[in-house]
Amino acid sequence: QASFISRHLAAPPSRAHRWLRSRQRKGVSGAQVEMTVAMSPSSGKVKGSANLERLSSLRLWAVTSGNLAYGFMMADQGMLLAPLEAEHLFETQASLGLALMAVCCGVSQLTGPAAGRWSDRHRSRFGRRRPCLVMAMGAVWVLTSFLSVCSEMKLSFAFIGAFLMQQFAWNCMQTVQAGLVPDVIAADQRSAAGGMSAANTLGGAFLALMGVRFLGGVGVQAHYAMTVSVGMLCCVLVCLAANETPTNNIEDKANEVYDPLSFLRHIKSCYEFDPARHPQFAKLLLSKTLYCSSVMVKGFLLFFIQDTFKLKDGHKEQAIVGNTAVAAEAVAAFAAVAAMALLDVASAELATGSTTKKRSEDDPQETSPLPGISDASPDGEPYVDPNSATSVGAVRARMFTLFGSFWMCVMWLGPPLVGLGVLRDSEAMVRANVAVDRQALSDAWSPYMVLGTAVWGIGQGVYLAGDQALSYALLPDPEEASRLLGLTSICAAAGAVFGGSVTGLLLYTLGGSGKEPSVLHPEPLLLGVGPTAPGYAYPGYAGMFLLASALSGASCLVLRTVRTPAELCGERARIAGP
Repeated sequence: QASFISRHLAAPPSRAHRWLRSRQRKGVSGAQVEMTVAMSPSSGKVKGSANLERLSSLRLWAVTSGNLAYGFMMADQGMLLAPLEAEHLFETQASLGLALMAVCCGVSQLTGPAAGRWSDRHRSRFGRRRPCLVMAMGAVWVLTSFLSVCSEMKLSFAFIGAFLMQQFAWNCMQTVQAGLVPDVIAADQRSAAGGMSAANTLGGAFLALMGVRFLGGVGVQAHYAMTVSVGMLCCVLVCLAANETPTNNIEDKANEVYDPLSFLRHIKSCYEFDPARHPQFAKLLLSKTLYCSSVMVKGFLLFFIQDTFKLKDGHKEQAIVGNTAVAAEAVAAFAAVAAMALLDVASAELATGSTTKKRSEDDPQETSPLPGISDASPDGEPYVDPNSATSVGAVRARMFTLFGSFWMCVMWLGPPLVGLGVLRDSEAMVRANVAVDRQALSDAWSPYMVLGTAVWGIGQGVYLAGDQALSYALLPDPEEASRLLGLTSICAAAGAVFGGSVTGLLLYTLGGSGKEPSVLHPEPLLLGVGPTAPGYAYPGYAGMFLLASALSGASCLVLRTVRTPAELCGERARIAGP
């Protein structure tokens, strides 16, 4: 203990020296400081993060490829199959049926922390993540098959129940995938891993939409089969690329008595989180909630296209939706890859020691003497080297989230402007006693729709890359990574329930109650074939897009208040003084 203190107090006054003085003024002894270093979640000696090798870009992609399957499912089911199934199963109240599915997606996210705790404590010679991943994928396969049967037999309530359970399984898989990153990827690469996770999610969505674009005539059952196939392939890739440490020799707490009360306490502990102790992570969760609320509008895009252009041709309307969604997801994926590359370059340069070497040559004694202190310090205020790879990556990630949320806030105004333009042009034709040419209006305005959503995708890609990276940077305890990252699913749940229900309600109230019962298209249920249009008026769609813009703006304001560990350390050093 004496040697530990002397090593760091012998140096001239520095940030670390002032840090120790501030601890002494608060009554923290040297023994407590030493214990903090030893027990810190980021300490390499305890958690073994210092011994993790840097992964190649290909292997980094494979480890995070589970996000590709999740993105594929979200695009295929969320943006295309869910609206079509809503029209198929809830004929005259499609918006309410779609809102119900959105609520199911939100409720299913509540399993995130519990699934994370299950994964954190799983014991197996294959590690604690991969077996859970395989079991979750098996459940996805069974439930997706049942969804196809319910759709074919037009069992609306059975479909909703199976849809809810399927989303439970997908969320378990996503939570386990998130917890795998801190287990197998070195700390200086986690910012890049966050960007790669976002790129995989958006890349999966892009692949799904490209499949719809070129296979638009196939039935919904074929798309359910594609979703399961992609999920199983990605599950195999993750299991092969991840080099997990066996956990079957780790003993759990002995002599635990599982009575009903202890079981309930155990479930409650899965959802426990102290915002006062970890305020930065709490604010990040809030911003995630607002983002998830805003993107629920994308599920109503097919309705918007149908009611705006009124082409009365399902395949042409589907082509516009496909072009719009493909443009947005493709640009978002490229933006996420670019953000990931910037994060990886910074971490790679610092990880090689070039920056540390230069700084040591300028002042050999001005180093980072307490690298292990993190959120587990006695007062929850860590010392972090602001020049480390992890710190630089966190600062860049925060900048990306700010830029992305602001960009989306502005670009959400594009679709209502397109709708207003179509409405004004059609009214001008009516005043001129000219027949309204819907195809001409579509040809004139749909390119603006595609271009606007593509530009919007820049913000989404940059935001998601920064958000994933910032989540790993602000993670309170890597030992409970899956459970804590599973808390983001609570945010997604609250966001999906709020965003989906309010969006559906705005569309239903401001846009009218929908169309009267009409004769459906005589063909079987194919992509883009169904009722001529949902029948909602423009004010409903304008309201839902303005809501999305307001939510993105609120997310940006929350992110402005987030401080990375390095920024907090600098602020405390300035307050402490020399």
